Amino acid sequence: MKIKPEGYRKLIGLTQKELAELFGISVQALRRKEKGATAYKDREKIILRDLIREKGLSKITIDEIFFT
Repeated sequence: MKIKPEGYRKLIGLTQKELAELFGISVQALRRKEKGATAYKDREKIILRDLIREKGLSKITIDEIFFT
């Protein structure tokens, strides 16, 4: 089963508001990204990957999070 970026956010215990703040965007902008209406910027992908790695999935890649 594929976990989408939203699922990873929930897995690491962050709210949309918390992740949006880390990305420097509004909650509404994050919602659009999680729904697939707008793309994640490269720096946002790196931030999310690094947060997931800090929570124990140390070898996860951006491709696994966003493209598989």
